Amino acid sequence: MKNLLLTLFNHERYQSVSIITCAVLLLFFYGCEPKCKSIINPNTQSSRSELDAEIEILVSRANSGYASLEQQEQLRQLLFEQTIASATSGTVNPVALMTSIGAILGLGATVDNVRKRKEIKRITTQP
Repeated sequence: MKNLLLTLFNHERYQSVSIITCAVLLLFFYGCEPKCKSIINPNTQSSRSELDAEIEILVSRANSGYASLEQQEQLRQLLFEQTIASATSGTVNPVALMTSIGAILGLGATVDNVRKRKEIKRITTQP
């Protein structure tokens, strides 16, 4: 078998070299996926699908931030409207006051919860 292969390669030398070259190039082009630096972790390489997933993560984080800003703006507007209504009428609406106090306490609890989550994540990721 060895002599047969050596004879074949020797007799069809250029065809053998071109077939081997084509096989190596096909393996390279088919098997090696292009990669670039990761957006989230620049020390690693990402493929196209991984890069798309990272972009989706960043978009969802940005949308979450916009939702938080919108919620804060609505709370601010509610408090402003209730303050204006109190100032113009001269009386305090107890339902509006309870709503305002609840909104302020809820916002404070949310901010504290986010702070605690960040602290726990920082502690758990440290070696």
